[in-house]
Amino acid sequence: MQNNMEREDYLKKQIDQIGRILGKILVDFLGLQSKGQAGIGIELANQALKSELDFDIQELTDIPTADFMHTLIAEKKFTDDSLEKLAEILLFIADNKKDKEQKALYEKCLTIFEHLEKVGNTCSLDRM
Repeated sequence: MQNNMEREDYLKKQIDQIGRILGKILVDFLGLQSKGQAGIGIELANQALKSELDFDIQELTDIPTADFMHTLIAEKKFTDDSLEKLAEILLFIADNKKDKEQKALYEKCLTIFEHLEKVGNTCSLDRM
């Protein structure tokens, strides 16, 4: 019984950490973007994702769309809040890219937002 509770506490801490990391990446990226330094923000976001969550933008875009949500939820333990933050990060990055990766990033954002609309209890005008 004690062991189960310890595991649940550990898992909750990991899930909370994902949300905090994504929130920090988003705030940092927005700050750099407002200063006209979106390229630096993209690189910093990519480094933070890799060092803190063990994946980068390229790895995210390489996940087949059919497996994308399962990977984020079941394997990476993302909550709806974390998914929304990740989608916002990917959207900002896509908005500041002009290469083939841009389309893949938009597709991943759309996949996340569609999932959130299906499972969410509230309507978000930003997502719409």
